Amino acid sequence: MHQSVEALVPRSYGQLELRLLRRVSFTAAYLPQVIDFVVRDVTGSEFTHPSDHEAAQIHRRLVQYAAQHQPGALELARTMLDVRHAVDLVRHEHYRATAVPREERDIVVSAARVLELAVAAGRERALPAQGGALVVAEDESRSTVYRPVSEEEAREVQVAARSTKEEAVRLHGRVVDVLAPHVLMADWSRDEGYGVAVDVAGETVSVQWWPAALPETRALWEQGGIRQLCEALLSASFVTVKADGAALKIKRCNTRSLRVI
Repeated sequence: MHQSVEALVPRSYGQLELRLLRRVSFTAAYLPQVIDFVVRDVTGSEFTHPSDHEAAQIHRRLVQYAAQHQPGALELARTMLDVRHAVDLVRHEHYRATAVPREERDIVVSAARVLELAVAAGRERALPAQGGALVVAEDESRSTVYRPVSEEEAREVQVAARSTKEEAVRLHGRVVDVLAPHVLMADWSRDEGYGVAVDVAGETVSVQWWPAALPETRALWEQGGIRQLCEALLSASFVTVKADGAALKIKRCNTRSLRVI
């Protein structure tokens, strides 16, 4: 289970670093061009996949650029340290991602993706946790915990997530079938296609008003009785409770009934 990232991704550190640097959204917009120039100077073309030896040369050139106080040097140096920090943290092939606070089902994330997330978060927000896990803090109240899992467990989580998504898609179809004969449904293909929109986000199906290019039509949903009509129509087939906010959110219950929350 414990493997180096170099074993997980068939690249030397220099190649892995270069791949990650090319995925960074730098504040200094010219830094991607600086990296391309260095790659071109070493390999002859910025589109050439560098060998291990060439990647090591590119790394040394970038270190020199960062050390010589060139434009963007501080950001490049900081990002290269973030890459090294991320590579030191990510030592497994599969991770189970759990949002905190928890909202939806866990998902499986590959080592390559966790590396990119850890680099984007930086050393201050990508932190080690027990058992080879790591935590990526999004802000003061939200974060995601990435726990290493075996290939078998990763496959089980993926199958469960796929099943949940398929259930949500079926639920979406059932909700549309209930509402469409009785209310004006949104037509996304038209600028003036306002109406009731049924959307899927993770495990949840939501029913809300889409005003299109006519924001004044939102009054039809909020004061014109369309929201109340949707609630009444849904209550005939689903277990419902009063919803807070503008949207109705429909979610499968443990009893295999459906609830609007």
